[in-house]
Formats: sequence, C-alpha cells, structure tokens
Amino acid sequence: MNKNDKKNINDNKNKSSQSQSASFFKEMGEFIRPYAGKFALSVAISLAGVICSMLTYLNAGKLAGLIFDGQRQSSALLPVAAAIICFKILNAILLNISTWVSHSATFNVLTDIRKALVDKMLRLPLGYFEQNGSGRLKTLVVDRVESVEKTLAHILPEVSANAAAPIIMIIWAFFIDWRVALCMIIWFILGLCLSSGMMKDYEARFESYNIAEKNMNQAIVDYVGGIEVIKNFNRGDSSYEKFASAIKGHTENALGWQKDTQVFMTMTLAVTPFSVFPVLISGLIFVNGGSLEMSKLFLLILISLGIYGPLSKVINYTDSIASMGAVAKEIREVLDAPELERNPEGPKAESAEISFKNVSFAYGDENALEDISFDIKPGSIFALVGESGSGKSTIGKLLAGFWDKGSGEILIGGRDIAEYSFEELNRLIAYVDQDTWLFSGSIMDNIRIGNPDASGEEVIAAAKAAGCHEFISKLPQGYDTDAGSGGNRLSGGERQRIAIVRAMLKNAPVMILDEATASSDPDNESAIQEALSVSAKGKTLLVIAHRLKTVVDADCIAYVKGGKIIAMGTHNELMAGCPDYKATWDAMADEEVLWS
Repeated sequence: MNKNDKKNINDNKNKSSQSQSASFFKEMGEFIRPYAGKFALSVAISLAGVICSMLTYLNAGKLAGLIFDGQRQSSALLPVAAAIICFKILNAILLNISTWVSHSATFNVLTDIRKALVDKMLRLPLGYFEQNGSGRLKTLVVDRVESVEKTLAHILPEVSANAAAPIIMIIWAFFIDWRVALCMIIWFILGLCLSSGMMKDYEARFESYNIAEKNMNQAIVDYVGGIEVIKNFNRGDSSYEKFASAIKGHTENALGWQKDTQVFMTMTLAVTPFSVFPVLISGLIFVNGGSLEMSKLFLLILISLGIYGPLSKVINYTDSIASMGAVAKEIREVLDAPELERNPEGPKAESAEISFKNVSFAYGDENALEDISFDIKPGSIFALVGESGSGKSTIGKLLAGFWDKGSGEILIGGRDIAEYSFEELNRLIAYVDQDTWLFSGSIMDNIRIGNPDASGEEVIAAAKAAGCHEFISKLPQGYDTDAGSGGNRLSGGERQRIAIVRAMLKNAPVMILDEATASSDPDNESAIQEALSVSAKGKTLLVIAHRLKTVVDADCIAYVKGGKIIAMGTHNELMAGCPDYKATWDAMADEEVLWS
C-alpha cells in the first residue's frame, strides 16, 4: 500500500467521524476551564458595558422628551447630554477592558492546545505522520487553531453583551408601547426566518470546505517541496495539473456554497436591518390617533435602530461557533489518536538480539505482512530484499516503532518491544531511511542530534568514518554551513550521508537502514558501505535494500514477496535456491551492463 492509499484511508475515517456535530466548549473544555475565571470576568465587565449602553439610550429618550415638551433651558438639557456622553465613553472603556481580558485568556488557551498537540505528536507512532501529511498537520497546529482566536476571544463577552442588549431593548419597547413593539418583533422574526436558509446543511458544507482547504494546502506543500524533482524529470505539466486541480476544487467549493446561500442572505439583509419601517408606520398611526406621544415614538425609533447591530453580530457568531466545532473535532482526533503500547517503567535491554515471531500487520483492511518470522543475532547483518511494495520496509518500520504489530511477537533481547519504554527503544535503535530530514542549522548541529553530548572532535571523527568529512569540508563554511530548511541546500545524496553519520554518532546497538544509500552515486555508495561495515561492528544491523549488490556480504538475506518471507540464506545460498532472488540479481546485472 502506498502513502496516498494510507492517506485516503485516514481521510475517510476523518470524514466519517466528522459526520457528527461537535461543540468547541465541550471538546476543548479541559483547556478552557483553567481560565474560566478570566472569561467570567470578561463577561461581567461586558454586561456592565451593556448597562451603560442602555443608560445612554435612556438618557437620549429623556433628552428627546424634554425637547418635545418644549424645554429650551440649557440648565435642564446639559446634565442629560453630559450623562449621555459619560455613559457612552464608559461603555467603550468597559468593552475594551472586557476584550483585553478575554484575549489574555484566549491566547493562554491556544498556547495550551498547541502544546498538547505537539506533546501528543511526540507520543504518536511514526506511521501516523505517513498517513497525515505535513501540510495537513501544519494547517491544524498553526492555521486552524489560530482561526479559533478571533471567535473565542470575542464570543463570550461580545455575544453575552450583544445578546443582552437587544433583549433589554425589546422588553423596554414593550413597556413603552406594546403595539409598536409587537410590529417590530414580527418584522424581526420574518427576517430571521429568511436567514435560516443560509444555515441549511451548514456543518456538512463546512466539512466539505474544510477538506478542500486541507487538500489545497497539502498540494501546495507537495508542489513547492518537490519542485526540484518536478523540474529534473520534466513533470511540470502533470504536477501543476494536480496543484491547479486542488486549488480549483477549493474555489469551486467556496463559490458553490456562496451561490447556494446568496438569495437567502440578500433577502435577510433586505428585511432584518429595517425594523424602523414598521415602527414608523405603526407609530405614526398611533400618534395621529392620539394614543402615543411623539417623544415615545422618537425613543422607539432609536430602539429599533439600535437592535439590529448587536443582533447581527450574534447571528454572525453563530456561523463562527459552528466552524469552531469542526476545528475542535480535528484537534480532538489528534489528541485521541491511539498511541503505541509501551511500558514507561520497562526494563533495560540485555542484548541486541532481534526476533520476529509470526508477525502479521495490515494497513486498514489491506494485509501488508503475513506470518513473518526470523532471528537476527547480535552483531550480525541481516538484509531484507524484494520488489517495491513487498513489505520489507514495513518490517523495518514495525521494529522502529512506526506502528504496533497486528499479531505475533517482535522481540529485542528476548523481550517484546511493548515491554520497553520509549526512551529505552530510542536508545536501542538508530533508524535511517531514504526520506531524510535536516533542520535549518549547521551541519555540525544536525549531526550532533544523534548524540547531543558529542564534542566537535567526535562529530568530525564520525564523519570521517562515514567518508563524509571531505565533502563537508568543501562546503562554504565547512561544518558550520547552514543545511537550510529540510536540508534544501544539500543534494539528496549529501543529506542521506549526513543522516547516516548522525545515526552512527548515536552509537545505538541496533541500526536500521531503509534504502539509506538510494540517493548516492556508485562511488559514494561504496564509501558509505565500507564505512557502515566499520561502524556496524558489534552492532545488530538490519538493512533494507533494493540494489542487491549492497548486501551480498550480509550474514543472512531474506527475500520478501507479497508480505511473506519466501527464502532466507546467504547470497550464494539464495542464488542457488531462490529463483526470484536470482532473477532479480540477473536483471540488475544486465541493467548495470546497459548503463556502463
């Protein structure tokens, strides 16, 4: 099964789990509760601001009443006008303080969520990261979590304030004149009914949009990250087509959603904000009939004009709250992802002897390995060979802890690897594959990751042993040369050689080399093989190889086919007793003659 198949399986699981609704506050409650006091304080201050806003309207109505009653003396009007100004200023100050307090709590929540996600990733099996691309995880940890900030920081204080204000205004309007207030409410209900069309199938639409956005982000990461390969192999058209298709899919999804809701949105905006119309019409009728004073009508007009603004913000937050639920579900999927079963109080390994006993494993519903059994003696070299997709890399990754086995036993030093702690397994195993990663930093620091306590002399000695000292010395700043993000300032072969030096410096009892020389030219490959022979003395070495000539001197070679080991032995024994191995050897020999 290739990586795309694994990603599709994982995406299908995500889609299935996302079919159920989620509440951000329920799913993320463990992160919000420590800061509940700050959020409560923010709400209290915001409600105080609402009271000031109501007092502003109350004094505005009082001022209007004085004017309509013919009052012209400044001594009577100025105190009311001053009260309006003071309450308005106080309202602004309180709302700003409320927002500051809620932002402080929100950024603490987001910090804790990101820390929890990163901490969880350290405990997840490495196979999880093969199934979930770096673009998707980056989008979640950086962009998706960040998208919550605006809503979470404002939702509690502002929704409480913006919901309380219209409710108080409507109640107040009923006390002034229930007939006009009723006309205003009917108008609002009509507008809200029209807006409900925008929320039809909202969660399904948002999830579809979210998937399209993640696919676009992953396509961009793949395209930019693989631009060197795309150009070298003249795959620009096909790669760009995949890139453009993902962007087009995201665009069509967004425009389709907008198109389906445009009519409802237009009708809502044409009705709801203009509740002043029924107030004016009904109010003037009652004024002409003598049952309503003009000063009260003026106050009702002010109330009708002040209701829609806060109410529209509450409606807008309804949309944001739904999107927060989807983000919470994505975060929860990572936090609840199954971890490898390891014993934190496990023993120390007594030897580096490795045994696979009847091990089977599957990617989802597709079997990858079936009844695999072999032993690797301490200090020996064991090689896995076979066609691409045969399962040989899966064997190495199960030993390295990419996934837990499906059934059977994987033993190191006579104990199942589940009995050891993560720290002990990390001490035991050094793993190098063809997909190497270097951090932005010096070559020296990248090699020293294998052993943070190693001196500069020890790093250089390891590089010399691996045949890398010469090419490193020729770099612009030698060992101080910055490798660039992902090692993009080095060639693929150079990155692999640095990764091998890093693994050698770790000095682990067990080394796993999964196509570790795949990007090396023949001369470098020979130098690396010679260096590995020296560094592997006394270590248990598992080599996964495509080119058979790199493992002819292995103590034992296993030929893997269809997830099963069909033959084991030395090179000569397999040449004599395994037709598949001999055919592969002959084909590679013919290929070398052709290219020579």
